[in-house]
Amino acid sequence: MSKTIKYMECAHCGETVGTYYVTCPYCGFKLAARKSTTGMDPLYGMTDNEFYKRFGSM
Repeated sequence: MSKTIKYMECAHCGETVGTYYVTCPYCGFKLAARKSTTGMDPLYGMTDNEFYKRFGSM
């Protein structure tokens, strides 16, 4: 079974980033809503709002 990482181009800075990012790691631009391909969302790349909605305040 082969899993490939899909990439897209940031509309703001033009850098190539993985589709699993919420915001561009290079410029911070909010990318289009991502689709989960594994059924699990990675913690890295979550916005603060997403994190606190899911896990509450710590």
